[in-house]
Amino acid sequence: MKFQCSLSVLREAVQMLAPVCPLRTTLPILSNVLIRAEQGELTLMGTDLDVSMRTTIAAEVSKTGETTVPVRFLLDAVRRMSAENISVSVDDLNVMTLRAGDKVQCSLRGMAPVDFPRFPKIEAADSVQLPVKELNSMLRATSYAVSRDETRYVLNGVCFNFAEHFDVVATDGRRLAKYTNAGIKRDEPRQIVVPSKSITQLLQMLTGEGMADLRFSATQMEVTVNQTKLVTRLVDGHYPNYTQVIPKSCQHVIVLNRRDFTNALGLASVVTEKTKQPVIRITLAQQRMTISATTAEIGDAKDILEVKYAGDDMEMAFNPTFLTECCQSTDADEIMFEVTNAASPIVLRVGDAFLCVVMPMRL
Repeated sequence: MKFQCSLSVLREAVQMLAPVCPLRTTLPILSNVLIRAEQGELTLMGTDLDVSMRTTIAAEVSKTGETTVPVRFLLDAVRRMSAENISVSVDDLNVMTLRAGDKVQCSLRGMAPVDFPRFPKIEAADSVQLPVKELNSMLRATSYAVSRDETRYVLNGVCFNFAEHFDVVATDGRRLAKYTNAGIKRDEPRQIVVPSKSITQLLQMLTGEGMADLRFSATQMEVTVNQTKLVTRLVDGHYPNYTQVIPKSCQHVIVLNRRDFTNALGLASVVTEKTKQPVIRITLAQQRMTISATTAEIGDAKDILEVKYAGDDMEMAFNPTFLTECCQSTDADEIMFEVTNAASPIVLRVGDAFLCVVMPMRL
């Protein structure tokens, strides 16, 4: 096999596939990326048997063929090369030689591709198409809220709920993030749960313009964006009824400048970052919101925001990360802070599409 291609394009492709390939596995070939050179193009593929990813880039192929090479070493090698183009050749022993110019050369020992798993195909009964930017926004606004508790495996993924509208939802039991696309509707409701690792890989794919094509069966989902395709197994289980968690009404709605609120949270977080269970306090009084934190190890911090609030004084405690991640997941200038009382969950809302429910901590 022998080909020449853009070094930067190859680097981006390998970098995108690398997280899919496990570094420690009982099947050593899974730590490799499959590279197939065909007429005018190069196909690269990685898999851990649960998530498979394939992408195609342009190349000048002088000799077709395929091989597999450790993705870790290939990525380290192309990261340290700086030429515009790279020439690659593979001999009969699957030794890959990379040349960047006349003075830079690196050889990597690969493995025969015969044992590399085939890229999965799904018999899809359902499909959805939406803009890449929209799907990116939906996942970025929700995926941070997935549970890290492996005993609650259903909550380790992001829920795609298709009904009267398309909801993307994630929760860990203490917070819930939901983004709604009202333009996608289905007569027959359908719900799938996508593993968090697959969501991370999807976010790497969802760049630039174009459309994202989603196809899903009972056990798998396939996403195609331009020349890149991802197939993932779905989480087996039924997602909780998340609509029961979202408050139906509130007593007070406070309009906040998102950047000012995020900065105030960040200042309070400075003095809580070394504590096992960080806590910040939000105090509401006439026309003001105070965000503060105090720890014996570091010190204290306080920021007072002027707001339109005319209710009774109240004080609430929160994990600062829950609020900060929510605010950082949107680019909106303003965010609604909806509250009823100090013991009830708050809702951070942006328009009709995005909301995040956060449970307060006990004072």
